[in-house]
Amino acid sequence: MLITISVIIGLSAAAAAVTGFGFNLVSAPLLTLIYPPRFVVVLTLLLGICASGLLLLRREIRREVEWRVVRPLFLSSLAGMPLGVAVLMWGPARLLKAVIAAVTAAFAIVMLTRFRPRLSGGMLDTIAVGFLSGILSTSTSLNGPPVALYLMARGLAKNRFRGNMVVYVFLATVTSVVLLAAGGSIGAPTLWLAAKIAPVLIVGFIAGVAAVHGLSDRHFEVTVLGFLVAVGLLGIVSALR
Repeated sequence: MLITISVIIGLSAAAAAVTGFGFNLVSAPLLTLIYPPRFVVVLTLLLGICASGLLLLRREIRREVEWRVVRPLFLSSLAGMPLGVAVLMWGPARLLKAVIAAVTAAFAIVMLTRFRPRLSGGMLDTIAVGFLSGILSTSTSLNGPPVALYLMARGLAKNRFRGNMVVYVFLATVTSVVLLAAGGSIGAPTLWLAAKIAPVLIVGFIAGVAAVHGLSDRHFEVTVLGFLVAVGLLGIVSALR
């Protein structure tokens, strides 16, 4: 079992290193095939701090951050996080599993088709996106998709998109872990497993960084996204059985 989990986390970290997104998108739906959704959400949030932190060590990502974009999104997400905690604690496990799978598949399909939502770019849009991301963060660990679509709608350059995404996901993930810890949702077994798997995440990340120069970004992203569509659809079928 530990070997299977290690492979999932290592591949997820490598994908995140190459694309700048997607650690939880890859790991969460696969892990729900092994563990209960509530356990998976907490585990992937804990490991997500490590994954986002490693990405922030890269200077080319940090220098592209626009705080005027990230700050209102993050502040808006704080309003949605308590609702997400309630969903995680009292929502049916089967529903949580289905939502994780559905969000994964839907986001991957949108990215593959290069669909770009139309938003006014006003504060109302920002608040709505941040609020939804906050709910998803503490209920499913998938805080990235709403913000990714929002940033794409703004037409940001690739490096600027990555920089904003990494910082936002890091802040939202850390805050989500703090809220879940305060609510007593993080147990010793989850912390222990996260600690054991963290070295595998680091190795996977380093492998991804080493491979990035020999890969076409778009080709790799298409491969990862196609894989996510399949994983998401498999998760939906599994949840509805």
